Amino acid sequence: MTAVVASERATLDRIERGLRLVTAPLPHLAGLAAAVRVSIDERVPTMGVFASGRLVANPAFVARLKDNELVFVLAHELLHLALRTHDRARGSGRLEFNYAHDYIINDILRVELGFTSIPAGGLDMPGARARSAEQIVLEMRRNADRMPSKSRVFEGEHVTLRSALGAGSDQPQPGDVLDDKTERDLFPDAAAEQAARAKAMQETAAKALALAKAMDAMKGRGADTGAAGQQAVSALRGLYRTPWEMSLQRWLESVAPGERTFARPSRRGADRGDIVLPGRRRDSWMLNVVLDTSGSMTDEIPRVLGAVADFCDAVAVDQIRVVQCDTAVTSDEVLSPAELADYRVSGYGGSDLAPAMLALADDAKVTACVIVTDGDIAYPPEEMPYGVLWVLPEQAVAHFRPPYGRVITLQRTQLT
Repeated sequence: MTAVVASERATLDRIERGLRLVTAPLPHLAGLAAAVRVSIDERVPTMGVFASGRLVANPAFVARLKDNELVFVLAHELLHLALRTHDRARGSGRLEFNYAHDYIINDILRVELGFTSIPAGGLDMPGARARSAEQIVLEMRRNADRMPSKSRVFEGEHVTLRSALGAGSDQPQPGDVLDDKTERDLFPDAAAEQAARAKAMQETAAKALALAKAMDAMKGRGADTGAAGQQAVSALRGLYRTPWEMSLQRWLESVAPGERTFARPSRRGADRGDIVLPGRRRDSWMLNVVLDTSGSMTDEIPRVLGAVADFCDAVAVDQIRVVQCDTAVTSDEVLSPAELADYRVSGYGGSDLAPAMLALADDAKVTACVIVTDGDIAYPPEEMPYGVLWVLPEQAVAHFRPPYGRVITLQRTQLT
């Protein structure tokens, strides 16, 4: 065995041992740790991961890491797969979401693995684990010229965030969430199986998150325990696009008052250089949401509100009016999309939404309303003077066939 081969084998063995060690503090990542394929490659400056589950590592970088630091960096890459950062970055600023998730993941692991500082000079934002990726991206955009960052995710030079995100195309990818084209360029012999492997990794990632939830690791944001799964809930906003979420987004687009204009290019076309899609003119508006607060809706409301909050920015929703109703209106509040993502519902009671819906009908400014219900309700028989989207959980009553509005069902296709 040559010295080069022996050295590469030793690096692989060390990484594989590190992946096994990751599963002790983070057992829900065991499936991903077993599924990733490690490639030792000097063409990457430090370490990165592809959507297909190929993890590439520079041997010199690995050699500079202590064993506990290597476990940290490996856990970091696995969490990118678990949080589906590759998918979330499509159609938006790839590096923005890469960096936003880096901040969140590193802050999660700082707590979970007991580090006082981020190893390998990794991106650091104390408190990021309690925030959503969208919130961090907005802060990055507002403060790009003043916000300190690194030229690379690990071992990068200190620069402003704008400099980090504006790295020239001739430079190595500064992020560690590597795209499909780069994988095809680096590993052309495996290009044919790339898509299939990426799909398999998505399924493994979904199982990892389901396991975390089953282990009670995902109770929600703001928990005092600091568990990785709990804090990761913030980062999950927007990562999944199930059929019902796509229907929700299409409905929101259809009722948005702003016209399409090429003066504001669509973010959906941001990954294309050959076409420009028209965006939505930023005419701010208020979306109305009626919540059926009957007991059967306890587990479903947070899921719907998270999805609604995630889509609101795309259609220029600046405020969301939330009306809680059981047999009477119990709460009528105006929130921002960020506040909606953390909204808590209490006082689950009966199931008559007529008071809330009729109250909105008396408001001439109301043009559209999302109604979150299980369908076992009373409601006005006459059509409302505003557009209605009924959002029902999968186990909703089968006989719910309202004479107006559109009905979509929350199908659990990803996380369970």
